[in-house]
Amino acid sequence: MKTAPEVSVIIPCFNAEPFLAETLESVCDQTYPQLEILVVDDGSTDRTATIAEEFARRDARVRLLQKPNGGLSSARNFGIDHAGGQYLAFVDGDDLWHPSKIEKHVAHLEGDEAIGVSYSATQFINTAGRKLHRRFPKMHNLTDYDLFCRNPVTTGSTAVFRREVFAHHRFDETLFGYEDVDCWLRIAFAPPRKWRFEGIPELLTLYRVHAQSLSNNYDRQHESAVRAWKKALDYAPEQARRFASLAEAFQLRFYARRAIASRNFPAARQFMFRAIKANPRILYLEGARTWVALLVSLLPVPIAAQ
Repeated sequence: MKTAPEVSVIIPCFNAEPFLAETLESVCDQTYPQLEILVVDDGSTDRTATIAEEFARRDARVRLLQKPNGGLSSARNFGIDHAGGQYLAFVDGDDLWHPSKIEKHVAHLEGDEAIGVSYSATQFINTAGRKLHRRFPKMHNLTDYDLFCRNPVTTGSTAVFRREVFAHHRFDETLFGYEDVDCWLRIAFAPPRKWRFEGIPELLTLYRVHAQSLSNNYDRQHESAVRAWKKALDYAPEQARRFASLAEAFQLRFYARRAIASRNFPAARQFMFRAIKANPRILYLEGARTWVALLVSLLPVPIAAQ
């Protein structure tokens, strides 16, 4: 009988005390048992390490790794370096998984060795666990446009990877807020092997949205995104020249929608103007979403805020 492959689950944490126990419960309760669960404590100053140690005492699959603070990408890379599984999965210390998530992704990957990255649909939740919106990205036959412009993976807690994917790739520790997409682009387009992405059309990931995440440092995020697209000129020049401005337009529209959600309508207006200037094609590519964001951003503030 073939032995089930081990999956290394990497949980990067910085001051994750409020939600880490719930995250660990969702990982430990997976129907797929062959797990190595690595909690990477990235220099936390709260009870993150204590919570991880408590779980490790009652579940031998859980292991605490500690390092000085270096950021999310640094913690993920540290976990990769210590992981022994045939497959790797990441989940942030405040997100949750459906109990059958890993089982379904392993079956997906085992069924087709050409797939390097298996992802799922995502259910967004708030800090209280209440369900918000969902995202069902394109799952099959992804084009260069889908991969470069639309980020089908959605979040860093969504995908399961073959270990070989990270033989040539790491998360860029100099980027802020766009390190996930930068890594996915290199996995999809950079030599020596361009890996195939394919999804499972089920809500297997619950991604937690925090109120403060609606007012992130957009300028810093955008600067990282621009750097990522410029990097792509080196390893995927054709795709970067064709799609970088459109990817920028979609990203700026995303910032506008976030600004609307946090009722910062002047910022939303500026982001929409910048998005259209970056590439006017967004007026008809997913046009309804673009026009709604533009029109709401143009409303007088007292009306828009209602």
